[in-house]
Amino acid sequence: MPVEFKQDSIREWLLDTQEKSTISDVVLNGCQGGTISELIYYADTNAFYEKYKEEIWQMLWDSYSDCGSDSILHFIETFNGSSNVASDLQFRNLLAWWACEDVCREICMDWDDEERATA
Repeated sequence: MPVEFKQDSIREWLLDTQEKSTISDVVLNGCQGGTISELIYYADTNAFYEKYKEEIWQMLWDSYSDCGSDSILHFIETFNGSSNVASDLQFRNLLAWWACEDVCREICMDWDDEERATA
């Protein structure tokens, strides 16, 4: 049975369900090694993608626009693991992991900013 993703955003899901150390580990190691137990199996990463696909594609558009790549697909080709994509399910997995990793980076940057502000 796939994991249920009930929160309205990826950020909200991460903050509600993951330890601070796990979010930091994702920034250091990515999702590929099973850092987040809810995003190991294709059934779960597919459910994550389905729940947050609008947010994921907005993130892709924003990041693609910022980097000046030829196309969104060329931008996606730069992702770690993109050379292993041979099916729609693997493509969704790649995008789910990328989005999760990107939001974890944003969360950690916000934590760093908060620490600097209180220091």
